[in-house]
Amino acid sequence: DLKNNIQPSINYYLISTKIYEGRDQPDKLSSIYGKLGMLYYRNNYDMEQALDYFRKSLDFAILGNNKELIGEAYNRIGSIFFDQANLVEAYQYFVKALDIFQLNDNQAGIAKAFNNLGEIHRLQNENRKAIEYYEKSLTINKGLNLPDRVATNYQNIGLIYGKQGEVQKSFDYFEKSLEIYNRTNNAEAKLLLQVLMGREYLISGMYEKAKKTLTEAYKQASYFGKWNHIRDAAEGLSEIYEATGQPAKALFYYKSYARYNDSINLKQKSDMAMELQSRFLNDIKDKEIKLKDNDILLLNKEKVINNLKLNILIISVIAIVIITVIFLMRAGGKIRKERLVREKDALLHYTQQELMRIELKGKDNDLMNFALHLVQKNEVLKQLKSELKGISTTHDAEINRKVKDLSIHIQQNLQIQKEIDEFQTKVDQTYDEFFKKLKIRFPSLTKNEERLCALLRLELSTKEIATLNNISVKAVEMSRYRLRKKCGIENSEGLPKYLQNI
Repeated sequence: DLKNNIQPSINYYLISTKIYEGRDQPDKLSSIYGKLGMLYYRNNYDMEQALDYFRKSLDFAILGNNKELIGEAYNRIGSIFFDQANLVEAYQYFVKALDIFQLNDNQAGIAKAFNNLGEIHRLQNENRKAIEYYEKSLTINKGLNLPDRVATNYQNIGLIYGKQGEVQKSFDYFEKSLEIYNRTNNAEAKLLLQVLMGREYLISGMYEKAKKTLTEAYKQASYFGKWNHIRDAAEGLSEIYEATGQPAKALFYYKSYARYNDSINLKQKSDMAMELQSRFLNDIKDKEIKLKDNDILLLNKEKVINNLKLNILIISVIAIVIITVIFLMRAGGKIRKERLVREKDALLHYTQQELMRIELKGKDNDLMNFALHLVQKNEVLKQLKSELKGISTTHDAEINRKVKDLSIHIQQNLQIQKEIDEFQTKVDQTYDEFFKKLKIRFPSLTKNEERLCALLRLELSTKEIATLNNISVKAVEMSRYRLRKKCGIENSEGLPKYLQNI
C-alpha cells in the first residue's frame, strides 16, 4: 500500500542487523535480511536492493546450514529474476528451491515451487507443462487446506485457458478463484483478480461484463486506497467507454488513470530520495563509530568530518535538484521555474564556496605551521649567536666543550635559508589568486609588501614576522605603517582582518 511509509521499518531492521552482527546468529540475520528484501519487493520499491538483501539472506542461511531459510531465499531470488523477465535465472533458482523443499519434505514450499515453475512455462508458451505444474501445486494446496493458494492456482490455470482461446473455461476457473477470495475476505487478491477478469472480458469483447467487473474493482480500490488497482481499473474502463462510443466517460476515467499513475510515480521517486538520504545518514553514523573505536588523531578526525559534511551538502543538493525537477514537471509556469532554478544555482554556489573555504583553511593552517617552525628555528640560531659571544670570557676547557655543543646545534640548523625559500615558494603558490586581487586593488605594492600582506593574512605576530625575515621588530612595524598608508587603511581597522576579506 503506497499510503504506508515503509522507511521506519527499514531503519529498525537495519539497526537489528548491527545488533546481531558478531553474535554468531546467522539464522537471525538471514531472517532479518529476508524481511528487508520483502519490504522492497512487495512495495515495488527497489528491486536491485531487494535482490541484494535476498542474497545476504541466502549467505547467512548457508552459513547456518538452515535448509528452510535456504529454500525460501532461493525462491525469493527466483521471484526477483521472474519479475525482471530473466526467466533462465528465475527457473534455475526455482528448481534449487524445489530441491531443498523436497529434501525437507516441506509440502507448502513444494507447492509454491511447482506454481512458480508453472509460471515460467506459461510465459514461455509451454501451456501443457504449465498446467501440469499448476495442478501438482493445486493438489498439495488442497491437501494442506490453503484456500488462498488454491485460488492462486485456479487463477493461473484460467490464464492458460484464456491464452488458448477457451474463454468460458478460463472464466470458470476465475470464478472459482473469486469465490474463494470472497470466502476468505482477501480484499487485495480479489481486487487483483477483478482487474484481471475485467481485462480478459475486454479482450474478448464482452464489454458489459468488463464494465461491471472493472467498475466494482474501481469502487473497492478507491475505498481501500489501493492506488495501483485504481489506476489499472480506470485504464480498462477508459478503453471500454471509448470502444462503446462514450467519449465523456472515457475521458473521465482516462484522467483518473493519468492522475493516479502520476501520483504513484511521484511517490516512488520521493521514497527513493528518502531511502538515499537514510542510507547516507546510516553510513555517517557507522563512520563516526569507527573513528572513535580506532582512536584516530584529531587532524584526521577533522578531515573526515569535513568530508562527511561536504557529502551531506552534495546529497542535499542532489535531493533538492530531484524534487525541483519533479515539481517543475508538474507545476509548470515560467516564473516559478525561473525562481526554482535561481535557488538551485544559489545552493550550488554556496556549496562551491564552502569547498573553497575548507580547502583554503587547510592551506592556511599548513603555512602557519611551517612559518612557526621557521620562527622557532631562527630563534635557535639567535640563541647560538648569543652564546658564541660569551665564549671568549670562559676558560679553555669550557670553551672547547661549548664550541663542540654549538657546532652540533649549528649543523642541525644550517638548512634554515633553504626552508625559508621553500616557505616563500609555498606562500606564492597558495596565495597566487590573493596576490592577483591585491595587485589589481593596490598596483604600487612591492613584492616584499605583497609577501608581508600574506604573512599578516596568516595572523602572524609582528615578532614572528621579524624572526621569520631575520629583521628587527621595529622594521616590521615600520613596514606595517607604510602598508597602511599605501592601502589607505584606517588605524581602527585591523590589518589581518582587512586582508582576509580580499
